[in-house]
Formats: sequence, structure tokens, C-alpha cells
Amino acid sequence: MSEQKRKLSDWYVPPDIVGHLGLFIIAGIGILGGMFLPLLNSARNDGHLTLFYFAFAMGLIGVALLGFARLPLYRERRFFTFGPGKLDHTHKRLYRWAYLFIGVCLLLLAMLVLALRSR
Repeated sequence: MSEQKRKLSDWYVPPDIVGHLGLFIIAGIGILGGMFLPLLNSARNDGHLTLFYFAFAMGLIGVALLGFARLPLYRERRFFTFGPGKLDHTHKRLYRWAYLFIGVCLLLLAMLVLALRSR
């Protein structure tokens, strides 16, 4: 990468660091999977609803964050704009967090549906 591009971007990360961080991300996914799979098994066998309540709470937090992130657009009466392109930096960050929470909710609910279907 040229020196000029490096000065323009404060987010330059060397490729070897990205590889090492990828290993940590994969390990984190494995740990989270190890935490949620027993809950999924108990939901299937015993009918525990802990995972459902957790997914529901994550979805509610995500929807609340999404509403708060889009509040400046609602004040301008822009109700049908898609994506975070018209938002400022702070609200874009909230927008991404909201979709992360909603995505986790949908993933957990899909896992529950698949586990309960195979019952």
C-alpha cells in the first residue's frame, strides 16, 4: 500500500494481523456455539424456553435500537428510505448494532424451529 493511501486511511490493518484476528473470531464462534447447543438440546428435550426468551429479548433490543437510529430520518419525515446512507456516524453505528441484534434473534429462532421440528 502506498504511503499516500496509508495517510488517507487510519484503518490500515496488515494482512497477517487480519489472519490472526480471524482465528480469534472462529474460536469465539466455537465458544458461543458450545454455550448455546446445550440450551438448544434442553429446549428440545425438556421444553425449556430460556433460549426463546433470550432470542425474544435480543429482537426487542434490536427493534428499539433500529427505531432510535432512524429517529433523525423520522423527524425529517423520511419514512421509506432504506439503508444507513442518510444517517450521521453515530446513528449509522446504532443502525448496524440494531441489525446485529435482529440477526442474532433470527438465527436463534431458526435454530429453535429446527430443533423443535426434529422432536
